[in-house]
Amino acid sequence: MSSTFYDLRYARESLKRFIEQFGYIPVLSEEGAVYFDPATTAAEACLKEVSNADLMVLLIGGRYGMALPGSDESVTNAEYQRAVKDKIPVFAMVEQSTFNDYAVYQANVGSPEALAQMKFPNADNVKIFEFIDSVRKQAENNALVPFRTISDIETYLRAQWAGMMHDHLSSTSREAQVVDTLEVLTSVNTRVELIASQILRSVGTPMDRVYVNLLQAMVGEPIVGDFRYFGGSPKPGDILKWTTLEECAVALGKELRPYRGPEDTDEVNIISSSGAVTNARRREMVRNYEELREKLSAILGASGFTLEDVVEYEQSGSAGNDPVRNAPVARPAAR
Repeated sequence: MSSTFYDLRYARESLKRFIEQFGYIPVLSEEGAVYFDPATTAAEACLKEVSNADLMVLLIGGRYGMALPGSDESVTNAEYQRAVKDKIPVFAMVEQSTFNDYAVYQANVGSPEALAQMKFPNADNVKIFEFIDSVRKQAENNALVPFRTISDIETYLRAQWAGMMHDHLSSTSREAQVVDTLEVLTSVNTRVELIASQILRSVGTPMDRVYVNLLQAMVGEPIVGDFRYFGGSPKPGDILKWTTLEECAVALGKELRPYRGPEDTDEVNIISSSGAVTNARRREMVRNYEELREKLSAILGASGFTLEDVVEYEQSGSAGNDPVRNAPVARPAAR
């Protein structure tokens, strides 16, 4: 359970009992549930403990709380960021009075001089509002609900945890169904490929056969799914022609942009439909692009045809029925 202590201690005490009713083990620093290594600070011990949790309950009140040593970031904020980084589900709530002050802050954030003159009765530091912003602007794990009473918190958590259990049970059932479906599809796909190969050998041109091989190499490739997620549909000729991922994206009318968010972009793997990607996701996309380009180049090199032949084939309209462009592709996870 992550929150400041003095202003929310009664909520923490009530929630401890509430959590225990579910058979869960609440981890509260004031209860001695966190191991405080004498060789580190208490704040560092709390951050380390977050990674051992299965869920986080985050309560935001009117106190910003203690800052991390050598930083102006609060311990509670840092705990939340650690949970996001470690993919731990967070159930975040904010006191209604503080949330009301946040609405006033939002209305005046474009006027720094006016904002500097304001006093907020339910927030001791405007960094609380920046913390709320960081939660709401996350690409995922960003639900934030205001509360007035302990009962509000319990009602929300009870509904959310029931939904989480339902989702877990449904996912388990769907996974079993998908396994069975994939076995059938694999068998069907193998038969279709054999039939298609026989047809192409009988009536297709040599270029038809080469182009189908290029398309098959692209099917299921992560970089193709990434392109299509933000609106690009590369053909084999596009991948072969452009040396770098960025060049290919621009040629398709798209531009990869740095992801602007509170996450550590050197570690968090996120892609948005607008083409914004974190550094980690960009590195992964570059690697996937280069691997696919090498695969297509090997197929083309062994065929005796050239890049110009592929481009001419695509421009002639022979490649209009493109299964890579027309097949459904699952939306990549914004990890």
